[in-house]
Amino acid sequence: MTGTFLEYCDGCRIEVDIPKGFSFKEGNITNGYVIENDVGDQYVRIPAGYTADGMYVKGFWISRYEISMGDDEIPRSIPNKEPLTNINFYNSVELAKKVDGVLLDKEDYNRVCMWLVETKAVTFEEVFLFGNDKGNYSKPFVKAKTGANPLWTINHIDNFFGNCYTWTTERSELYHHNRIIRGGYGSSFFTGANYPPSIRWWAKPEEGKENVGLRIVIRDDLED
Repeated sequence: MTGTFLEYCDGCRIEVDIPKGFSFKEGNITNGYVIENDVGDQYVRIPAGYTADGMYVKGFWISRYEISMGDDEIPRSIPNKEPLTNINFYNSVELAKKVDGVLLDKEDYNRVCMWLVETKAVTFEEVFLFGNDKGNYSKPFVKAKTGANPLWTINHIDNFFGNCYTWTTERSELYHHNRIIRGGYGSSFFTGANYPPSIRWWAKPEEGKENVGLRIVIRDDLED
């Protein structure tokens, strides 16, 4: 632990430990509390709260940037890098473990969506219905480097709208073997409308795709 701060949910005061090896970088608990380690990896705090369907989710840390691969084969959350794609679900899980992290689950992802609405960074409609221009939608088949455009950063999270889909641990209801990918990648061929980040598709977990990457979640230390 390298420090603590407070977040609030339902009138309760929650004392949060900053993960070992990280320290405060910028922002605040309202618009994105950012931490950074000594090699530049940055994560953003998603405070405890509720999803749009009323599920309570404990607070967690999410990689500020879509994950890229370091020269040492360690996943990185840093700017000015090509997002890592063409990696399948199983390898993504193992990669996250290298930094004591996990992939987003269903509730994590839904909590990020609702938190963006709660903070009035974007509207409910932009997150859940039709997307907006706050992501790499203009060239959806060309991956942008992480941190390429400050207009694509919302609450200090880079390119949550657009650029790449994201692996989650959620299983498909129809094809239980498959995993759900999330994200605002691309636009509808028929309407031209941008897909919102809440959108869900399924993908075969053993296959990597050029437009599917990952973000990493770091959970709070539960040993105490």
